[in-house]
Amino acid sequence: MRLGMYRVKAAAGWMIGVAGVALAMAALWPREAITPAEKKARAEGRTVIVFWDRHQGHEHEMRRILIDEFNRSQDKVYVRPISIGYNACMEKLLTSIAGNSPPDLCALDSTMMVQLVAQGCFMPIEDRIAKAKGIRLDDILPYCREAVTFDGHVWGMPATTDTYCLLWNKNAFRKAGLDPERPPQTLKELEEYAAKLTIIGSSGIEQIGFLPWQPWDMTTMWGLFFGGQWYDPQTRRVCCAGDPRMIRMFYWQRSFAIEPGAKTHPPYAMDPEKILSFQSGFGSYMSANNPFYTGKIAMMAEGEWQVTFIPKYAPELDWGVAPLPMPEGEPPRGYGGSCVTDCIPRNCRHPEEAWQYIEWFYSPRPNGRTSPASDYCYAIHNIPANAVEARQERFMSNPKFRVFIENVTLRKVVASPVTPATQFLGDEMDRQRERVVFYRSTPEEALQAIQDNVNAELIAAERLMGRRAL
Repeated sequence: MRLGMYRVKAAAGWMIGVAGVALAMAALWPREAITPAEKKARAEGRTVIVFWDRHQGHEHEMRRILIDEFNRSQDKVYVRPISIGYNACMEKLLTSIAGNSPPDLCALDSTMMVQLVAQGCFMPIEDRIAKAKGIRLDDILPYCREAVTFDGHVWGMPATTDTYCLLWNKNAFRKAGLDPERPPQTLKELEEYAAKLTIIGSSGIEQIGFLPWQPWDMTTMWGLFFGGQWYDPQTRRVCCAGDPRMIRMFYWQRSFAIEPGAKTHPPYAMDPEKILSFQSGFGSYMSANNPFYTGKIAMMAEGEWQVTFIPKYAPELDWGVAPLPMPEGEPPRGYGGSCVTDCIPRNCRHPEEAWQYIEWFYSPRPNGRTSPASDYCYAIHNIPANAVEARQERFMSNPKFRVFIENVTLRKVVASPVTPATQFLGDEMDRQRERVVFYRSTPEEALQAIQDNVNAELIAAERLMGRRAL
């Protein structure tokens, strides 16, 4: 699940900069036995491997339960899971690898993985996959396969993935005189619905009908939905500047913000400063005070995790979900988010044992039960990266979750480009989109800035890659 962008710039000097402190920091990270079960495993002569997990809380706990199953299933390897968290993952991995003290395997986002691959942080695993009896890359959703493939190699096994659909508050629809069972079918209808659902009182905004960048920036997705191209895989460069489809996308996003001094504006548009003021009063995302749950936002693009969150935090909310409407003239598309992937760091102590766990996790169990990876996705209500498992009855039987599954299995799926600078690209889009909607830059200027800044980052990454062999 993506809860926001965390910017970690991969610069060529970073590995050198952290090396001086790596050994000292590595000493702070646990590697000795810390539980009775692990002490027993060591006494039995089992190899103990360390697994760093980017997940926290419930999601990490579900992974730990499955790791316990692996530990009980054989007597050679014992996996110790450690929750590192999303924000600390990049820094800790770089530091541990520079200090020659990496974990034996780790789970992290695919965009972060490729950025680290460019710095020589992981081992390719395609040869291991080819020999595995229970793993077939062809079963993986195509965009997820692409997400873990870079420079001719496969660098991780994708476990989970995300997608976005349109969520709407049915009570808000009723109050606005809209059919609560009929979501907007086109972008034009989305604008018309947003106009009817936006409520502005004497003291400011009371309800937002729809915002393209709520709950966070989705410029990557909208640009692809408009038929644009962010990146040319042949030239390995960002190519959005001057693209009329991308320009149209940014003008569409800006249409939701009233230009200062404008005498006329679309009926769904709002003062951008008042939008910020209204957003400042939003409650915590993962709580009953989420603005969608409290009726402050009537429609929004959201992920499949809401099928779990809403019953937990807002059980009385009457809501619907449908594919996001497309711009006029564009075919139906689904957006594939990043994947959470399991990777083996370069120079780890126990790569064979790490692969033994990965092969177990992604293979059907011997008794005919589904893979642990599928069980994990079901436990945390994320979409399996394995297309065969995503279509299992337990995922498809929930009508709301089924909409998300079909969004990436039945539609043409577009996704972020696979580059060493994809995270930087996303952050740059966020910055430039904000400049556009506040009328500080034109869409044309913003796209040129994105192209120039990200291509400079790509060139820096290529220089780093050129100093070593992948």
